[in-house]
Amino acid sequence: CIRDRLARARRISSEAQELRRAAALLSDGQAGQLRLGLGAAPGALFSAPLLIHMLRDYPRVGLELHGGGPEQQLAALRARAIDALLITYRALSPSEDLRIEVLPTLRSGFVCRRGHPLARRLREAGALAFAELARFPLISTRVSDDVARRLVERYGSEASPQRWLQVSSEEIGVLVEAVRNTDAIFLGVLAVTRALRDGGELVELAVAPQAGLDAQFAFVTLEGRTEAPALQIVRGFCMALARRESAAEQG
Repeated sequence: CIRDRLARARRISSEAQELRRAAALLSDGQAGQLRLGLGAAPGALFSAPLLIHMLRDYPRVGLELHGGGPEQQLAALRARAIDALLITYRALSPSEDLRIEVLPTLRSGFVCRRGHPLARRLREAGALAFAELARFPLISTRVSDDVARRLVERYGSEASPQRWLQVSSEEIGVLVEAVRNTDAIFLGVLAVTRALRDGGELVELAVAPQAGLDAQFAFVTLEGRTEAPALQIVRGFCMALARRESAAEQG
């Protein structure tokens, strides 16, 4: 009957409007699903700010954050199980199938709790010898060959991670919590401890001569793969956050 036809026409029109709206949301990054792999240090630095940004400004975008080691995450990217990867640049090998965008350089260094004996020693001396740090437990994420080589070049064979690395973990939050509550010293990206250092809970330990340690992260996608608009939003946010953190640490 005519009434049924009109109802069906209205339903089809409504469904068409919803399809157009969904397409518009997808086209400007306001909806969709995104899967991002994060290495240990990038996860500690980027995950919370990124989640807050997406929930506030793009609440319709479904965001999945995936951890794991570099080899595991690269395999997941190539299998299209994740859409992009934010990882330590030194963990990558050049490959034709990867699009690698390097983020701004971030300083790395040694950090201890405010009441640590070396924090008092630092106030007196202005800088410490590596041998003074090595008397206490030193903890870090996995130390790259490049960082290990630089430490040995600056401080001698006693600075080889095989000699001093007491605890190694990819859970940076756990390492930082250990530093807050023990005499352990953390070696890693300083930006992940900046809030606690600004608040006075943690202290950066200056070492003489300076090691000149730094870290670089990379945003990695597959070459030739069509990107969702939401991925462009996430990439832009991560790039901007890295620039801010780099400027803050250099300052």
